[in-house]
Amino acid sequence: MKSRFESLRFLVGLLLSLGLVVSLTMPAFGTTLEAGKRGNYRGQCRQLTRQINHFEGDILPLAIARGNRDWERATNQQIARLWHRRADLCPAYGAERTFLARARDRIRKFNKLVELAGRGALAFFTGGLSGGLGP
Repeated sequence: MKSRFESLRFLVGLLLSLGLVVSLTMPAFGTTLEAGKRGNYRGQCRQLTRQINHFEGDILPLAIARGNRDWERATNQQIARLWHRRADLCPAYGAERTFLARARDRIRKFNKLVELAGRGALAFFTGGLSGGLGP
């Protein structure tokens, strides 16, 4: 028959080993793909940046040089997928994507303004024979 001391020692050893296992496995839960939203991405940003540089620097010029339009299109799509994934995981690149989206919107608004001004100038200089400012 076991003494009370042996049972207590077994229970303490079991709890310590369980605590050790839990403390060693908890960091593994922080390295998932969703972890980048919390800033814990463990080198995935560097890996994605290297992949983007490889596709832009090596693969895309090769596809262009060979004149293969399908390969070039697929490579550009892969670069875009990698770029957006990096922007999702890495906060610094996500800010860059937001900045570029705002710049694109401003360029579209400016282009619409220039188009409207061009239509107005055309209507003015042709005496209204160009169809006016309608769509």
